[in-house]
Amino acid sequence: MSEHQLPVVAVCPTVESIAEAFIDKLSHDKNLNKRLPLTLAHVLKGKPAADDQIQILDHLLTVNNVTLLDIMRAHMPPCHAVIKKCRWQHIYKSCDILFDIEVTPWGMCCVLRPDEKLANHGTRLQLRNGFQSTLRLDLAVQCFNDTNLYNFEFFTKYDGEEWIEPMQLAPGNTYMAQLRYTSIPESTDTETLIEESCVSRKGYSRSDCLKRCSEKICGCVDPLRGNRQPADGDLLPCSLTELKCLRSYGVKGHETCNCAPSCKKVTAYTTLESSPLNFNSYVIDPIYSGLNATSSVVMHVRVNINLSRIFTLNPTETWFTLLSSLGGVFNMFLGVGLFSALELLYLLFIKLPNAMRRSSEFHYGN
Repeated sequence: MSEHQLPVVAVCPTVESIAEAFIDKLSHDKNLNKRLPLTLAHVLKGKPAADDQIQILDHLLTVNNVTLLDIMRAHMPPCHAVIKKCRWQHIYKSCDILFDIEVTPWGMCCVLRPDEKLANHGTRLQLRNGFQSTLRLDLAVQCFNDTNLYNFEFFTKYDGEEWIEPMQLAPGNTYMAQLRYTSIPESTDTETLIEESCVSRKGYSRSDCLKRCSEKICGCVDPLRGNRQPADGDLLPCSLTELKCLRSYGVKGHETCNCAPSCKKVTAYTTLESSPLNFNSYVIDPIYSGLNATSSVVMHVRVNINLSRIFTLNPTETWFTLLSSLGGVFNMFLGVGLFSALELLYLLFIKLPNAMRRSSEFHYGN
C-alpha cells in the first residue's frame, strides 16, 4: 500500500433474506420455513444451531438436487437492482459496471474492487499531487424488489487485512462509515528483520491458512469459499452438517493449526453512524432523489487519509554488526579479542555452513 487507496467495498443481502427467498420453494411446511433461514445464518456465522434443523436443510437440498451455493446464486438479485446510485468522489458512475456478484464467507455480495474497476478514476491519492485528504464513495441501495424486502450487510477490506466483520444496514436509514488504517507494507527487509516470525509469500494470509487447516480437519472445503481463493482439489464441498464443524472454529482455527502471520499487515478502523432518512434535510444532494424513504439505504464511505498511517520497517542493525561493534569496544578497553573470537566461531559454525548449504541447494536446483 504505497499509495492511499479505497478498500474493497461489499454490499450483501443477509443470509436470512436470501434464504427466505428460496426456502418456500424447497419446503411447504410454513412453520418450519420460518426457522430454517435463521438456522442457516447461524451455521454460516459459526453460532450454535439445532442439529435436527441442519439435517432438514441438508435433506431439502439433496431432495431438490441443488447445492447451497447454486441456490444462493439463483436467488441473489442483480447488483444493478440492488445498488441504484454510485458516486466516486464527485462523479457518478454506473453501478452495474462497478459492482460484480461474488461469493464471500457471508454469502453472495455485490463487490467493488477499486484497483480493477476504478483504476483510471483516481482510486489512489498521492498527497503531494493534490489537496484532497478524504476518499469519498456514496451508494444508494434499494432494499425491496417486486416480491422481497432484503436486509443488507456491509464490509470493507484492504489487501493484507485479516479479520473483518460485516456491519448491519437497516432499511430507511443513512449511514456514514469513517475509515482510517495503519499499514506495514510487505518487503524483504521486513522478513529479514523479524526472521521466521512472518510469511512474505504473495497472496498469503493467516486467516486463509487457518481456514485451509480447518478444512483438512473437517474433511471438506467451504462451499462459500471466495471466488479468488482456490480450494483444495482433494476435498469435496461441505454439507451443512460438515459446514457446522468448519465454521465452529471461527477465525482462530483448530487448536492444532499452526499458521504464522503475514509480513504485510493492514489494520482498518471503522466507525459507523446512522440516522433516519430525512429528505427534507438532503434535498440539495442528488444521491437522495427518487428513493423510497422506507425501503432504501444510503451509504457514505469516507477514508480519512490524514489520520491513516503507513509504516516502513528498516532494520539498521543485525546480530553480526552488533557483535562486530561490541568486539571493537571490548578490544579497546581490555586489549583482548574476546568478541572477535566469538565472531570467528559464529562465522565458522553458523554462517559458513548455512552459506555452503544454500550453495549446494542452488547447484542442485540448476
